[in-house]
Amino acid sequence: MQDHYKTLGLLSSADDVVIKAAFKALAQKYHPDKYKGDISHAQKVMAELNVAFASLKTKARRQAYDEKFSAHTSKHSRQSSAPTKDELHKDLVQKIKRNGIDEVGMITLFEELFDCKVKVHTGWINTYSTVIEKNKVTFDFVGLKTKIVAHLES
Repeated sequence: MQDHYKTLGLLSSADDVVIKAAFKALAQKYHPDKYKGDISHAQKVMAELNVAFASLKTKARRQAYDEKFSAHTSKHSRQSSAPTKDELHKDLVQKIKRNGIDEVGMITLFEELFDCKVKVHTGWINTYSTVIEKNKVTFDFVGLKTKIVAHLES
């Protein structure tokens, strides 16, 4: 079931005025007559926006949608099991490879995985040092990522 609040970029606590404004702004952006990109993409997005707005534009419709969505999500959350450690590692590796984790996040992850403290040496290009198994190790950001990925994939 489609999350209409997410389609409009809103929290479920949004009121009528905010919902209408979000729909109007997104409709202006993705209207096929005005959209500069792929027209079929714009048509698909507009169809999703229209369905979302139709479901949320009045308090009565929004309440009915909220009840239906809540029942749907609670049913599916009971059916789905927690991801395995391997699945979590695989997702994390993909996020790292897509550069989806910033420098601070990578350092924190490294410290947690290897149970150590990382010292950052700032400069034009930051380098990092730590002690692993009584050996001092220094590496750049790519080396930091490579070591994390190797650990997660092993």
